[in-house]
Amino acid sequence: MQRPVFISTILLALSMSIAAPQVVSGNGWGHGNGNGNGWGHGNGNGNGNNNNNNGNFKKIAVPNPEAPDFGAIFNWGLKLRNIDELFLIAGHGAHDSNGQIMHPGDAVGQTQYILDHFDEYLDDAGYDRKDIIRIEFTLTTDVTDGEFNAILGLFADYFAPVNIKPAAGTLRIVDALAIPGMLVEYEIWCAK
Repeated sequence: MQRPVFISTILLALSMSIAAPQVVSGNGWGHGNGNGNGWGHGNGNGNGNNNNNNGNFKKIAVPNPEAPDFGAIFNWGLKLRNIDELFLIAGHGAHDSNGQIMHPGDAVGQTQYILDHFDEYLDDAGYDRKDIIRIEFTLTTDVTDGEFNAILGLFADYFAPVNIKPAAGTLRIVDALAIPGMLVEYEIWCAK
C-alpha cells in the first residue's frame, strides 16, 4: 500500500502557520509554581500548589497554508492552553473483552466498530470526543487505498460535530498488529 508522502508525515505541531487560528474555550485549571514555571498559571506567591488559575482550557487550530486541507478530519497544528489534565489512550483495535477480533479482514468495519464504542469509553473516563487532541493511525499493509479513503470518511463523520478537530500524528503502516486479523489500531490523546 503506497501513500503520498504528505500523508505519512503528518505532524502534531505546525504552530508557525500564517493562517488565522480558531479558538474553543472551556473550564479548566493548570499547574504552576507561582514563579512562572510549570504549565498553566501560578498565583505568584511561590507556593507551587496553585490548582485554581482561573484560566479556561483553550484549543486553537493552526492550519498550514502550505499543506493540503484535511480540516474535516484533523488540524495540522493545535495549540493548547490552560490544560487541567492530559489523557493518553493506548491503541484501540476492533476486539471484544476476550480479544476476539470483530470484522476480521475488514478495515472499514473495524474502524466503524472502534468509533461506535469509543464515545462510551471516553464518557466513562470523563471525556468527550471534543476533548480529543491527537490521533495516531496504525494500519496494516493489507489495508487498500479504497479502504483507507473510506476510513478517512468515517473519521470525518465522527468529528463533524467537533468545532476544533484534533491534530493527527504519524500514519504508520505495519506488516501486522498484535492480534491476528486486526487491520487497524488508533491511539488517542485527550486534554481538558
